Amino acid sequence: MRAMQSYTIHRGASFLLFALTLLLTFGCNEVDFRLGRGQASDSGPAAELIGRAEHGEPSAQFELADFYRGPGSEAVNLSKAIEWYTRAAEQGHAKAQTTLGVLFMQGGEGVARNALEARRWLLRAVETGDPLAHYQMGELYEGGEDFGPDLVKAVEWWRRAADLGVASAHFRLGEAYEKGLGVEPDIEQALGRYRKAAEGNSEVARYRLGVLYDEGTLVPRDAAEAATWYRMAAEQGYAPAQAQLGYMYARGDGLPQKYDEALRWSKRAADGGDPDGCNNLAVLYLKGLGVEQDFQEAVRWYRLAAQRNHAAAQNMLGTLFLTGQGGVSQNGAEAEHWWRMAAEQGYAPAQYNLGGMFSRKLSQSLTFEEALQWLTRAAEAGHAAAEAELAELQRQQPEGAAKGQKL
Repeated sequence: MRAMQSYTIHRGASFLLFALTLLLTFGCNEVDFRLGRGQASDSGPAAELIGRAEHGEPSAQFELADFYRGPGSEAVNLSKAIEWYTRAAEQGHAKAQTTLGVLFMQGGEGVARNALEARRWLLRAVETGDPLAHYQMGELYEGGEDFGPDLVKAVEWWRRAADLGVASAHFRLGEAYEKGLGVEPDIEQALGRYRKAAEGNSEVARYRLGVLYDEGTLVPRDAAEAATWYRMAAEQGYAPAQAQLGYMYARGDGLPQKYDEALRWSKRAADGGDPDGCNNLAVLYLKGLGVEQDFQEAVRWYRLAAQRNHAAAQNMLGTLFLTGQGGVSQNGAEAEHWWRMAAEQGYAPAQYNLGGMFSRKLSQSLTFEEALQWLTRAAEAGHAAAEAELAELQRQQPEGAAKGQKL
């Protein structure tokens, strides 16, 4: 984990939104069905559009279904959307078939999840050559319910979709090769697939390339290369990349050290709800880097990051509450609360802090046994101070620190 007290690199971002996939698949040449000649009025779909749909025109039926499902109407009427998608799909409209497949695969929005129905419609769309249907078949087999997980078949479908130009399929293949999911691990193949996805404007692929070059575990570390990929994703509005770009500016890692740029990118990430971005801002305000020092703002951003399960921010909040720094009232119970939240996420510094509360008589609830467990976990993670604390605590055990004993 990399930290500016401390920053976490996101490694998730495995799943792409359906709308994003559509964009990556069809690009700027794709028609926006809600802006066509059947554009709706404020009160409902245009009469002309309804007329064409009722007369059996598949494209109009699909457009009408989109209206009932999407923000073009005052209230989403999914049952009508499903009805019109189905009527279009039954006439061979590939995008309607794929949309039905995705709706039944994902469930929600008032649609009961039905993997069999999802596969039926996706396979019909596949027969028409629809690229997105191939991709979604991979998602169906990767999902693990009803048809798996069968990662080998998932990879097969993603490979077909990639051959048809679906950028997000290249990303999924990159993940598969990186992690050995359904294929033998192959970092060169992973990099190649991620680059293909990045060429298709996939911000999550660009971000993932940044992470790989940033971490330097699977490929030699190259901070400048990492910053290049982070910037490309950040400029697309991808909040995790914005946070990491801000972090690199703050450290002068792969980029010139510029606290004003660190502040700008961190703020954009935080405004997008990214916990790393919130934590970045907290550190900058706490230390007065690129901005006037402001403890109140620092605590506010730490709290926002902590509420989004940012372990380092939770750990720092615990420290602030224990010491009464940063303009907060000293409160041992509050410190224990935040340290425990971070410790339960496996954050070794918080495990050490929490375990150390016992010997320092800072907790009214922590038992000797719990303290021993937390210090052991921190020590096993390589936390040197926890190793020393653990050894000292173990020496105390025979002298009356019985199992379950509290302060």
